[in-house]
Amino acid sequence: MSKIFLLEPHRVLQQAIALSLFPEHDVQVAEAADASAIGALKDDIDLVIVDAAALRASDKLSPEMNRALEASPVPIVWIDESDSSHPKRDKLAVVLKPIESGALQTALADLLAPASERKGGKSSPPKGKARKEAELIDLTEVVEEESSSETKSPTKSE
Repeated sequence: MSKIFLLEPHRVLQQAIALSLFPEHDVQVAEAADASAIGALKDDIDLVIVDAAALRASDKLSPEMNRALEASPVPIVWIDESDSSHPKRDKLAVVLKPIESGALQTALADLLAPASERKGGKSSPPKGKARKEAELIDLTEVVEEESSSETKSPTKSE
């Protein structure tokens, strides 16, 4: 279970994002944070989600907080209205508004994946989708084997 820190000023979006991440992740929510609080996150948190557009609109995205986020070693999902205003750093994924659950889940999976999985080059399908496809293939093979054995048994009895 990953520990995620969500910076979101709107309560409705706090709840919606936290619920979309539950139960796979433990989400801590804050309406705003100062630079010192951002710096202290590296010890307890696996990932930070920042709704930069909402924080900027409510004047809670200070230059100090932006610098602290750039300097933080914790991976960040940056939610914004454009792809150009995010911090320049490694371990950052940008999700554009309106927030789509699939885009958010993909960004989380990419940032929380071990470094060995991220170095693979080409992106692979999400693990959940891969499992569903694998299960479908296994199920199809089982059905085909049963149907072929059923057709053989009547011919043997004739």
